[in-house]
Amino acid sequence: MKISLLSIYPDIQSFGLRTISACLKKEGHEVDLFFLTREFRERFLDKTMDDLIRLTKDSDLVGISLMSNFWDNAIQITKKIKANHNIPVLWGGTHATVRPDECLDHADMVCIGESEEAVIELTRKMQKGEYYYDVKGMGFKTNEKKINNGHRPLPGSPGSMFKTLDEIPSPDYDYKNHYTLNTTDFVLNKNDGSITKMNLKHLASFDNVYMTQPTRGCPFACTFCVNNATLAMYPHQKPIRKRSVEHLINELLHVKENLPFVEKIKFDDDAFFLHSLDDMKELAKQYKEKIKLPLMITGATPSTLRRDKLDVLVDAGLSEMRMGIQTAGERTKVLYKRPHSNEEVEKAAIMVNDHKDKVTAWYDIILDSPWDTEEDSIETLMFLSKLPTPYKLTLFSLVFYPGTDLYKKAKADGIVKNDVDDIYRRHYHGCRPTYLNNLYFLLNDYVSIDIGISPKIMSLLVNKKIRSSKLNWSFFWMLKILYPLLKIFRSSQQLLKNIIKGDWDSIWKIIQIRKWYLRKKARVTYDISLGLKKLLNTFESRMAKK
Repeated sequence: MKISLLSIYPDIQSFGLRTISACLKKEGHEVDLFFLTREFRERFLDKTMDDLIRLTKDSDLVGISLMSNFWDNAIQITKKIKANHNIPVLWGGTHATVRPDECLDHADMVCIGESEEAVIELTRKMQKGEYYYDVKGMGFKTNEKKINNGHRPLPGSPGSMFKTLDEIPSPDYDYKNHYTLNTTDFVLNKNDGSITKMNLKHLASFDNVYMTQPTRGCPFACTFCVNNATLAMYPHQKPIRKRSVEHLINELLHVKENLPFVEKIKFDDDAFFLHSLDDMKELAKQYKEKIKLPLMITGATPSTLRRDKLDVLVDAGLSEMRMGIQTAGERTKVLYKRPHSNEEVEKAAIMVNDHKDKVTAWYDIILDSPWDTEEDSIETLMFLSKLPTPYKLTLFSLVFYPGTDLYKKAKADGIVKNDVDDIYRRHYHGCRPTYLNNLYFLLNDYVSIDIGISPKIMSLLVNKKIRSSKLNWSFFWMLKILYPLLKIFRSSQQLLKNIIKGDWDSIWKIIQIRKWYLRKKARVTYDISLGLKKLLNTFESRMAKK
């Protein structure tokens, strides 16, 4: 069979889709992977759609991976394919998992949950001309009737064809049969909308980071997270499944050999620190000997982070670590079902800060909960102001993803009225421009340069009496104006220190930051010129009408 798999996300990592592609290739199928990199608020150009129709005309199956935010773009592509081809369209990913019935309003079939095994069984039956509407872990639409065959065992658990995660092939990076949008400016990352064959230059232009997952599953059921929904789907199965050290290292060795642009490895899972200390030591030993690249880990939580595990990872090359805090407000922690105390979070932050010369710490925070009071938000701001610097905040605006407990609560409370407008078209980084939210962004500026905003100053900024007199804005803008000067001072200070120490790796990083700055500067200049051009065109069209 010839199968076309489509990633419609802004990046090209697509771990799940690449893994399914690898499974299908192992089955002997011809697979084309398309990376149609687009922000979910931007529709695809006609040129993109025309090229996609041309390149998929001989396919026997088209698969699209989507999260809830990419709903509109998935529909756009599906309608175009159905209008031009008689090819079944399969949807998968987190949205198809939590909303299979809704997805079948547009797709012919959906994958429910982790889908390697389901897709293998489906394509085997399709190739043999057998009845396939009974495949477990999938849903189908036939003669306007919808079929949901429920879930199948998770890969790496009893009952699955994959007894361990080691039996699943590594993600498909054989880019000879991969396609992407044709990049016309690698500085601005602009494309002309046409689809072209992928090459190393395209791969390198997106990122120099290779992402993989040492584990699958999450032990927590935080009410805002999709894991809240998926854990409920598999109540009798072990949620955490781990790959062996050998399997993981072999994947990374293959990456080093075949993707020379990769300069950093990212372990992007939810439960990395649940590995035993012995496994961690073995991984660190082999990573340090064979991989020798900076390592970023996202699967850290305050309750699973341990000093002995952290120390061996730092020795192996850990350079960045991301940990979810989400909130320090006691009421909000209960709402989110966050099991960590503020004392645990602070202890974990101190632990990471002990390695601040080698490790950049990232902490996740969620804003814009409609159930939060100002006191809840202030409680988090005051807590963050006490944590040791430097660190960086990733600030999210709360989105009520379908299937989660918070979605159900938001529906019951009348907060979500229209799922498409209130959820699918909302950006999880679209934080509201409130004063307290602005303080989070200001705090992030200061903690990232290892200065911070002291609890005393923060207490002045959030004080109700001072805010009622509007004096808080004087303090706020004073800090806002001082920040660029302090940032230059701290960067110069660090550069001088690195030159004296002869730390050329760190100096090189600063040069890389300069390249990033130049790209951002070019982007801003381009956006301004584009805006002026649009204004001019609007003015000319109005004048022409007169």
